Amino acid sequence: MGQKEMKLLLDMYKSAPKEQRDKVTLMAAERKSKAEVEELRVRLRELEERERRDGRRGADDDALRRLRAAEEQIEQLQRKLAATKQEEEALLSEMDVTGQAFEDMQEQNLRLLQQLREKDDANFKLMSERIKANQIHKLLRDEKDELAEQVLALKAQVDAQLLLVQKLEEKERLLQGSLGAVEKELALRAQALELNKRKVRGEGPRRPGKGPGSAHAHSPLRASGVGGAGWRSAHVCVWGCSRERACALPLRAGPGACA
Repeated sequence: MGQKEMKLLLDMYKSAPKEQRDKVTLMAAERKSKAEVEELRVRLRELEERERRDGRRGADDDALRRLRAAEEQIEQLQRKLAATKQEEEALLSEMDVTGQAFEDMQEQNLRLLQQLREKDDANFKLMSERIKANQIHKLLRDEKDELAEQVLALKAQVDAQLLLVQKLEEKERLLQGSLGAVEKELALRAQALELNKRKVRGEGPRRPGKGPGSAHAHSPLRASGVGGAGWRSAHVCVWGCSRERACALPLRAGPGACA
């Protein structure tokens, strides 16, 4: 084995992990033992050939001992190699189990990450809906306040209208009272006028006819103790007075006021 191969094996031995280094050591020892065995076999064949040539039947005890020792070492190395292979298979199986568990964990982590993203999306959506609901609530509250102000203004207008209606109703009652009094006064005047007309129609036939005496009776009366300018006009009172005189009572005085 050359120096380059030894150096390459040494570098590989240093860079390999512990299990692989043990395996490499065993394989190197096995190769070395095989090489020694092969060398001993070659020497044994040479010795046997030489003995056959020389006619000697004896065996080289030292070569045989070395051959047996090499064979025993080869068997030990083979047993170690088998044990190492079993350990390697166990490690590979454990690595497969660990790799499968790692893959399962990776898949679980991916599922958890997906669930976390979905949860974040749901939380973001809920937050957006919450903000939107708060904005709508604020708008509704502002609209409610505005409507409340409008209701108060309308209530004030209604109260003012009701007060005005009450005043108008009171004025209407007063006007109704005044109208009743006026209607009553007009009725009384109509009754007095009707009585006066009846009385005038009743006294009409008893008046004297035409002639000197009647002309004197319808002429203005001369006031006693007064000169020629002291005449008074005689007329019949609208309230039915029995005497003829100048009645200056107002119409609203009522009948019988001048009696």
